[in-house]
Amino acid sequence: MSVLEALADRPSGMSVSDLSTLADLNKGSIARVLITLQSTGHVLQDPATERYHLSLQTVSLANRHMDKLGFPELIQPVLNDLAATTGELAQLAAADNDCLYVIAKAEGANRIRVESLLGQQIALHASSTGKAWLSGLSRERLLRVLGNIKLVKLAARTITDIAILEGEIEEARRAGFATQREELMEQMSGIAVPVRMAASPEALGSLAIAAPTFRFPFERMTEVYALLQRAALRIGETWPREAAIANLDHPIKKTAFG
Repeated sequence: MSVLEALADRPSGMSVSDLSTLADLNKGSIARVLITLQSTGHVLQDPATERYHLSLQTVSLANRHMDKLGFPELIQPVLNDLAATTGELAQLAAADNDCLYVIAKAEGANRIRVESLLGQQIALHASSTGKAWLSGLSRERLLRVLGNIKLVKLAARTITDIAILEGEIEEARRAGFATQREELMEQMSGIAVPVRMAASPEALGSLAIAAPTFRFPFERMTEVYALLQRAALRIGETWPREAAIANLDHPIKKTAFG
């Protein structure tokens, strides 16, 4: 799994030596894993460069799983409407134990856009998406998650003080939404709200709008808030029960790749 995680982040491929260094495993072990993954069709090797890549068969696993859960047909129309109304990038993130991942997106019509985080694990301390989800957790779970967060500085305004982060989460809990201004990426801002199922006491994820900072002053964020709230309610009403299982309140062990 460490090999698959590493290859997923590097579309240009990786050599055995690269994988060995990143996974902190000897080349022999890495080579045996790659031989197995090649035999099942989940990894391909470029004969010209001898670098390894994920195959489309591997990519299809996640897509097939999401399709069986019913996410695309239930949630994508809501994201499409939100992106069309705001003209900006709409992203839905879902919790998997104590981590958060962007699982769906819809692009707005504006020509200047921000980078989508589809398929990526969210930096909880540096994103409106992460802070909104944290604001929807029970106090006990929130403290546990915060205890495992590394406050890595990702941009000039990234929060690296746990007390400030806790204050922002509490403010988001009161306001019903969280914001970030150039904390995750330079020249990018966002607003997000927690997403809940009716029967769930805790947020299962969060819904966000992201845009270039010059086009997203705080006044516009507050205008977008009502649209986000309505969209989050629609998503919560149709959230597949099977997809909520991963968000049950229990910790997991971290891998070498987080």
